[in-house]
Amino acid sequence: MQAHAHDLRSEVADGWSTLVDARPCPDAAGLDAFTHQVARDWRGAPLSAQTRRLLEFAEKVTATPAACRQDDVRALRAAGFSDAAIHDATQVISYFNYINRVADALGVAPEADLPRWGEPL
Repeated sequence: MQAHAHDLRSEVADGWSTLVDARPCPDAAGLDAFTHQVARDWRGAPLSAQTRRLLEFAEKVTATPAACRQDDVRALRAAGFSDAAIHDATQVISYFNYINRVADALGVAPEADLPRWGEPL
């Protein structure tokens, strides 16, 4: 993850106005702190209602995919997501769930030469 920190910071900065309601975009250190906060506890982060709805959906797809219903899709539409955006989000969420399960099942170890995300290089 550390190797992608710059790209992630850039993506968060570019999407800041849709991620967070009425807060100025912070500097690089602030973006890092925000991203780490979301990774640790997204429910406690200062996120927009739309972002919260998407993260609730992502959590449900991850933890209890069989419990997903049309009401979940309707809630995303009501939050302002298009059908294409819902489809794309579902594909990305599902892919990461899939690839993490493959890596776990095969015992793939993290890359030894990379520090854990958030630790200095």
